[in-house]
Amino acid sequence: MLAVTGALTAGLVGVGVPQARAGENTGSVDSLRTGWDQGESGLSAADVKSSSFGQLWKAPAQLDGQIYAQPIVVGATVVAVTENNVAYGLDRTTGAVLWKRNFGPAWPAATLSCGDLAPTIGSTGTPVYDPASGAVYLTTKVDDGPNALNPHWYMHALDPVTGAEKQGFPVTIKGSASNDPSQSFLPAYEMQRPGLLLLDGTVYAGFGGHCDAKPYRGYVVGVSTTSPSVTSMWATETGASNSGAGIWQSGGGLVSDGPGRIFVATGNGVSPAPGPGTSPPGTLAESVVRLQVQSDRSLKAADFFSPSNAPTLDQLDTDLASGGPVGLPDSFGTASHPHLLVQQGKDGRVFLLDRDHLGGRSQGPGGTDAVVGVTGPLKGQWGHPAVWGGDGGYVYVVGNGGSLTALHRGVTGKGDPALSVAGASQDSFPYTSGSAVVTSDGTRSGSALVWVVWSGGPTGVGAQLRAYNPVPDANGVLQLVWSAPIGTAAKFAVPATDGNQVFVGTRDGKVYAYGNPVGSPLKGGPVDFGTAQVGDAVSTDVVLTENQNPSRALTIESVSVDGPFTADTASLPASIPAGGQLTVPVTFRPAAVLGASGTLTVATGAGTFALSLHGVGTRAGLAAFPGTVSFANQPTGTAATANVQLTNTGTEPETITSVAPPTGPFSADNLPSADPADPTVVPAQGSVVLRVGYAPTATGRHSSSITLSSTSGTLTIPVEGNAISGQGHLLLTPPSLAFGGVTRGTSVTKSFTITNSGNVPVTITKAKAPAGVFTSADPLPEGLVIGPEQSVRQTVTFSPTTVGARSASYEITGDSGQGAMLETVGGTGTPPPAQLGTLLARDTFGVLWQYHGTGVAAAPLARRLDIGPGWNTYNLITSVSRVMSDGTGSVVARDGTGTLWLYQGTGKAAAPFAPRRKVGPGWGGYTSLTGTGDVTGDGRADLLARDTRGTLWLYRGTGSTTAPFAARTRIGTGWNTYNALTGTGDVTGDGRADLLARDTRGTLWLYRGTGSTTAPFAARTRIGTGWNTYNALAGPRDVTGDGRADLLARDTTGTLWLYRGTGHAAAPYASRVSVGPGWKIYNSLV
Repeated sequence: MLAVTGALTAGLVGVGVPQARAGENTGSVDSLRTGWDQGESGLSAADVKSSSFGQLWKAPAQLDGQIYAQPIVVGATVVAVTENNVAYGLDRTTGAVLWKRNFGPAWPAATLSCGDLAPTIGSTGTPVYDPASGAVYLTTKVDDGPNALNPHWYMHALDPVTGAEKQGFPVTIKGSASNDPSQSFLPAYEMQRPGLLLLDGTVYAGFGGHCDAKPYRGYVVGVSTTSPSVTSMWATETGASNSGAGIWQSGGGLVSDGPGRIFVATGNGVSPAPGPGTSPPGTLAESVVRLQVQSDRSLKAADFFSPSNAPTLDQLDTDLASGGPVGLPDSFGTASHPHLLVQQGKDGRVFLLDRDHLGGRSQGPGGTDAVVGVTGPLKGQWGHPAVWGGDGGYVYVVGNGGSLTALHRGVTGKGDPALSVAGASQDSFPYTSGSAVVTSDGTRSGSALVWVVWSGGPTGVGAQLRAYNPVPDANGVLQLVWSAPIGTAAKFAVPATDGNQVFVGTRDGKVYAYGNPVGSPLKGGPVDFGTAQVGDAVSTDVVLTENQNPSRALTIESVSVDGPFTADTASLPASIPAGGQLTVPVTFRPAAVLGASGTLTVATGAGTFALSLHGVGTRAGLAAFPGTVSFANQPTGTAATANVQLTNTGTEPETITSVAPPTGPFSADNLPSADPADPTVVPAQGSVVLRVGYAPTATGRHSSSITLSSTSGTLTIPVEGNAISGQGHLLLTPPSLAFGGVTRGTSVTKSFTITNSGNVPVTITKAKAPAGVFTSADPLPEGLVIGPEQSVRQTVTFSPTTVGARSASYEITGDSGQGAMLETVGGTGTPPPAQLGTLLARDTFGVLWQYHGTGVAAAPLARRLDIGPGWNTYNLITSVSRVMSDGTGSVVARDGTGTLWLYQGTGKAAAPFAPRRKVGPGWGGYTSLTGTGDVTGDGRADLLARDTRGTLWLYRGTGSTTAPFAARTRIGTGWNTYNALTGTGDVTGDGRADLLARDTRGTLWLYRGTGSTTAPFAARTRIGTGWNTYNALAGPRDVTGDGRADLLARDTTGTLWLYRGTGHAAAPYASRVSVGPGWKIYNSLV
C-alpha cells in the first residue's frame, strides 16, 4: 500500500525550520531567505485590525537618497542605507536619527545610460549584521576615481550603535576571479544588488550589470570580517565567455543552507551545455549554482541547474535571475528529497529543486529538466518567494502584473515533494512591487500574515504596505486584511519585521514603522476550532481578559465576528472590572471544505480589539485544487503543464480504486495508484499532487477530464485548453526619436509606439529606459502584456545639461523571439538664445536678414529671418553690443550724409530692433566703424572708428540710448595698413573683448583686449596668412554653442566658412569648415 503522509492543517516542524530570533539581521529574515519571521506574536490578522495598530513613525527627516535596500534591525537601531551613499541609524521607537555616515559621491547612472536605478547608485544591496564582530556590513559604489568610468566598490563595517567604521575597513573590492585570473573586476560595469550573506566569518556579495552594459559579468566576492581583505572572488562566466551571467535576483539575498554552501541565480549570458550538475562548466548563465567554499577560502562551483531552454531564456530576456532563490525548511521535504530550493524567473515557471542534487541541464528523460517539480508558468517574478511553515506549508510568489499567489506544499503519488496553486489575491501587483515576508507566532494557525509592498507601477507612486491572510478562503482568495500608504515604493522592496513591528524604506527617502504603540485593551490568543463537517457546527467559549495599563474597568460597546463564525452576544455585559474577563460564545459552521479564518472584534471604550478564529471544514471524499485545469492561448507545437492538488477533505483515509487519465492533447503523470495490490491511500486532510500536460498540435478548443474513484465516491476534474497558431511581433514606430537642437536647461518630450502586429500576445520581458539627459517619466513596465493589434505609447524626455550632441537607446525585448530591439534617441544640447550670436546680412536690394546661431557646429546658422528693407541707405553697419539670438544687442549704421543712427535691441528674436535713434552727424570722416563689445571693462559696449589718416579712435559706451557714446579718445596711428577690422568679442578666453585686423598682404592679426581705457589692446600677434581670399569677415560671437567666439569668412565664390573659436590665444581658431555657398547675394555681413 502506498501511503501519503501529511495533513493540510498540521503545523510543519522539523530540521531546518527557521527559529525565532532577535533583530532582523539579514535580508528576508534568514540565510535561506525564507522571509518567515515566526517570532511575531503581535502581528496576527486580529492584531493589525486593532484600532491601536498603525504607523508608529516616519523618519522625522527625509533621508538623503532613495532606499532600495531592506532596512535591518539591530537591537534598538534600524539601519537604512541610501543610493546617495549615506547610512543612517534610526531609533526603532521614535525614528529619530541616531547617527549618519556619508561614504562619498554616489556613482551617476547616466555614465552607462542605464535608467534601471537613477540618477545615482550608492548602497543598494541589503546589509548584514554579524553579532560576532558587532558590525553591520554594507557595500557602496563611490564616484571617487579620475572619472565616472573608474569608480570603486567598497565593503564597510559599521558599529550599529555609533555608525563608526570598524578598524581595517572599508575594504576596496578589486582583483580578479580565482577561476579566471586573466580579467580584472571592473567596478564601473558592476552592480551590487543582492542582499549580503554572512557565512563562517566572511561576508559575500553578488554582482551583476547595469542594464546589461558590457563588459559586465557575474561575481561573488568574499570579504573577511576578522582580517579585512578580499578573501575570494568567483566569476560566473569563464573560458568560452567572460561576460554576462549577472547575479542580481531583484535584490534577493545570496542563499546558504550550511557551512561552506552558497546558492546564487544567474541571468543572461552563455548558458551551460547539457550535462550533469556535478560537473559545472565555465559558462553558467541562466542557472542556479551552488558554490562550495574551499579550504583556502576560495570559491568553486560544485553543482548547478539550468533549464533545458536556457538559450531561449537568454534570447527572450526571460532570465532566471530576475528571481532570487529561496531554501525551503526541511519540513517541506520528503525522504526522497529532504532539502529543497525554489526558484522562479521571468518566464513564470516555479522550479522545485533538490539542494543536494540541483539537476544540471537537460538531464531528465528526453533532454528535459531533472528537477523535483515544476509549477506554472505563472506570472513572471521580479523578486523572491516567501515561506509559511504552518497550515500545511505555503510558498508565496508575487507575479509581475499578476496576483500574490499561494503555492501549497504537497506530495506526489511517488512520494516526492510538490507545490500546487492553492489560491491568490483578488488584486494584481504592478511592475516594481516587492517580495513578500511572513510573520507568525511559530506555526500556530491564525497567527500568520503575509506582508508585501504594492507599487503603483514603474515609478513606484501610490505605493502601499499590505497584509494578507496566509491561507486562501473557500473561494481560493487570499484576503486583504490591512493596508497603509507609503508614498513611492523602491523597486522590489522588502519589508523588515522585528519585535511586532514592520519597517519599510521607500524610493522617496523615507522609512516607515508600523505596530501597536499602546497594546490592546483585551488579551486573548487565537482560537482554533479544529475540524467540523460542512454544514455542522462546533462551539466554544472565547475568554478575553482586561489588559489596560493601569488596569481599570473596561466598557464593552459591541462584539462582532466574520467568516463562517457566529457569536452569541445576547448576554454580554456592558463592562468588565479591572482584571475581569469577557466570555463570548462563538460557533464555527463551515460552508466549504478546508481551512477557514475569521475575526472576533470587540469594540471597547479604550479602542478596538480583534482576535483570530480558525477552523477546518470537512467532507468525506476527494477535492481537486484547482477544480478545473485550464490552459489559455497555448501555441500549437508547444507544451504546458499545471499541478493539481488532490486533497482528502474528510476525516477518514481515502483509498484510490480507479483512475482515468485525460485524453486527446492532454496527459497526466504522478497519478495516484489504483492497483488493488498497492493502492494509494490519502490520509484525512492529506493530499497528493498530480501534473497535467497540454501539447496541442491543432488549433481550437479542447476538453477532457480526469476521473478518480475512492472510498467515498468519484471525483471528475475537467481539463480544458485553447490552442492557437501564430506569432507575436513588435514594431517600434518611429524607429528612432530625433530631438534636434534643445536649449540647455530646458526639456522636450517625444513619444514612440510599441505595437504588436501579430496575433499572439507578447510579454515585455525587458524594458530599459535610458538615464541621464534622456529619461522616461513613466517607464515601460517589464511584464506588460501587449495583445494582438494593441499598441502602447512610451515617452522620452531630452533635458540637456551641456552643449553638444547626445544619444542613447531605449532597449525593449519581448517574448516574440525578435531579441532586443533598440529605439535610438538623439539630440543636441544648445545654449540659451542669450548665449548664441546672430549674423546680420544685407542683400543687394537693401533687405537686412538675420541668421540665428543654432549651437550646432555642423549647421551653425538657422534659417534666415527678414528684419526689413531700406538698409541700403547705409554705407556702414556694425554691431555695438553683439546682436544675440534672443533679440538683444544693438547696431549702429551710418548713412550717406555721415549721420550715425542707433538701433537698440528689443529682446524679441523675430523683431530684434526698435525704431532708430539719431546719434549725430559728422561720422563721414571715418573709413571704418567696428563694434567690439566692451573693450574698457566697464560693462558697456564701445565703438572703434578709423579715420582717413589711419588713426584709430575709441568711443566709450555710456549705456544711454540718447547719447550712447562719450567723447572720443585716441588709441593710435598706423591703422590704415589694414583693409578689414572685425570685432569678435572674447577670442582668447580671458573675458576681454579682442580685435581682429587683416592687412593688405592678407595676414590676419590678433589684438588682445586689456580692459584698460588708455591702452585697450596689447601688441598684436599673428594668426596667419592667406586671409585675402575672403571679401568679408564677421564675428557673430558664439554660434556653435561651445561658449567660444567664432569667426565667419566669405570667399570670392560666395562660400561662407566657419572658423570655430578655440579660446587659445596662440591658435584662436580651428580649421575652417564650410557653412555653404550662395552668400554672394549679400554686400554686408555683420
